[in-house]
Amino acid sequence: MRNNGKEAVRLCEHIVRQAFGEVICRVASTLLNRGRLPLSTISRLSALPKPTTSAALIILIQHDLVQTNGASFKNTGDDEQYEFDTYTCLLRLRWGRILAITLQTYDEVALEVVRTIMIYGKMKVPDIIDACGGTNDAIRAEVVNNAIIALIRAQFIRPTSPEMHILDSDQIQRRFNLHRIELIKNKGTAMLSAVDIENCEAKAKHEIREEKEDLQDIRRILIERPKLDKDLNNKKKKRSKVNMILGNVEEEFDYELQQNIHLRINYDRFGILIRNELLVQAAEERWNKAAGIVMKAILQASLKDYSRLSEERSGDFIGTNSIVTLIDEKDYPVLLAGLAISSRSTIPEVIRNYLNILSGEDGSAGSAPFLRKDNGTNPGYIVEIEIICRKLRENVLYQLVREKLGDKAARVLAVVSKSSKAFETTVRDCAMLPLKDARMHLANLQRLSLVETQEVPKTAAKSRMGLPSSAEYHLWAMDETRVYETLLTNVYKSLGNILQRKSKEIEEKRIVLARENKAEELGSNKLMLSNKDQEDLLELDDYLKKLSLAEMRSELIVFVLRDLPGSPGLK
Repeated sequence: MRNNGKEAVRLCEHIVRQAFGEVICRVASTLLNRGRLPLSTISRLSALPKPTTSAALIILIQHDLVQTNGASFKNTGDDEQYEFDTYTCLLRLRWGRILAITLQTYDEVALEVVRTIMIYGKMKVPDIIDACGGTNDAIRAEVVNNAIIALIRAQFIRPTSPEMHILDSDQIQRRFNLHRIELIKNKGTAMLSAVDIENCEAKAKHEIREEKEDLQDIRRILIERPKLDKDLNNKKKKRSKVNMILGNVEEEFDYELQQNIHLRINYDRFGILIRNELLVQAAEERWNKAAGIVMKAILQASLKDYSRLSEERSGDFIGTNSIVTLIDEKDYPVLLAGLAISSRSTIPEVIRNYLNILSGEDGSAGSAPFLRKDNGTNPGYIVEIEIICRKLRENVLYQLVREKLGDKAARVLAVVSKSSKAFETTVRDCAMLPLKDARMHLANLQRLSLVETQEVPKTAAKSRMGLPSSAEYHLWAMDETRVYETLLTNVYKSLGNILQRKSKEIEEKRIVLARENKAEELGSNKLMLSNKDQEDLLELDDYLKKLSLAEMRSELIVFVLRDLPGSPGLK
C-alpha cells in the first residue's frame, strides 16, 4: 500500500512544489515518474544542468525525501543512483497535527525546536540553538537545550546518520551477498540449498535492522552523568512531563548532548500518539466517555521507549494499580456516572469494572474485545491494538460507502466482507433486501471496485457442453487489499485536489495579499485597506480554513487506511 500510484505521485509533486519551488519539483517529478535513476539521467530528463540537479538532490536528501543505493558510500564501484521516498513525503501533511501534539505535551520552546527541524530537515544541536535564538542569549540557549533533551528522551526527535539514506533493499542485498560468499567458502561448494539461501537473507535483514536501530538510538547523542548534589534522603522531586511519558522515572542524572550528531523528527513516535487518540475515541464511541478515560490511562501506562506504531498489541501487561495512578481526580465523577453501581464503590473497583467491560469479561465486547486479560492473581491488561485498528478501518470503509451509495449498500458490503464468498441469495437474506435490490447494490459496489464476482459452472459437464450463462451462478467476494488500495488512491486524489485548490485561491488573491504585506511593512493594519480588499481577505481566510480542515480530515483517513497495524498488504 506504499506504492507510487498516479495520485500519490501527483500529491507528492504538489507537496514538493509548495515547499521548495518549481526547479526542485522537476527533479522530484522525474524520480517519482521514472523511478531509480543516476545523476546524469536525472539531469537530462529534468532539463537542468548537473550542478543544479545536484543541488536539488542535496536539498531533497537533507529533508529525507530522496534515498540512494549507497554506491559511493560503500565503494562498490557502481554509479550512484537516487530514488524518491513517497512515504516520507506524504508524512509532511501530518506536520500540523505533530506541532499541535508538541504544544499540547510541552511548551512554545519545544514547538519551536520541532518546527525548526521541520524547516531545515536535519540539524545538529548547536544549529538548532542558533536558529531558535540562543546565539547571544545564554539563558535562551539553556532553555532550548533542555527542550531538545526532553524531546529526545521522549523519542519525539532522534539521531540520524548518512547510512539512514541508503535504501534498505540495497543494503540487504549487499549483506546477503557477503553471507552467501562466506557460506560457499565454508561449505566448499556453490550449490546452496533453499534453506541456506533463506537463512542468509533472514540474517541480512536482521543485521541491517539492528544496525539502523543502533544508529537511531538516543544514547548516541544523550550523555547521562550522575548528579553531584543528589541527596538520597530527601523527598521525591516533582516529576516532569517527560518522566510521565517515560514511565514515572525519577530524575537521577544530568543530561548532556553530543554536538556533532544530526537530529530529525521521529514520525513513528508521533504516530503512536495519534493512534492512541483514535483508540480512545473508539472506546468512547463504543461505550462512553469514562471507558475512554480508562483506555487513555492504560495506553499511557503501556507507552515505552521500544513502542512502535506497527505493533499488534501493547507490550507488557499493565496492572490495575498502575492504571489508577494515571487517572486525574477531576475524572472521578465521570467514572462514577458511567456505571450503574453503588456510590460507595471505590475508584479501583470502578476501574476494574471498566476493565472487565473493555476486555469482554461481561460479555458486552462480543468477538472483538479492546483489552486482553491475563490469568494471574493480580490480573494485568494489554491493548489489542490490531483488532481495534481493523475495526476502525472497516468503519471508515462502511462510512464512505454509506455516504456515496446509502445505508443499504453498506449492509450489502458488510455481508460480502464477512464471508469469503457469498451467493446472491445469501446477500439477500443477510442484508434483508429483495433480490432485485441486492443485485443492484452489488453492481454499484462492483463499479467502485469494492466487490468482485466469479462465474462458477453448476457442473463441469455442463460447462464443457457449452451451455448458456443461465446454467452458471455467481459468487461475490471482497479483496481487502485491493479495496483499501482503491480507497487510499481516492483519498490521495482528494488531497491533491485540496492542495491545488488552496494554491489557486492564493494565486487569485496575490494582489490583495501583496497590499496586505505592504501595509504591514509600513506599520499599518488591515483597516487601512479598502473595504473590497478586506472582504477579499476575509473570504480567502474562510476558504483556507475550510480547505485546511478538509486536508486534516483526509490525512487522518490516510493514517487509518495506511499506517495503522493490520493494514492489508502492509508488512
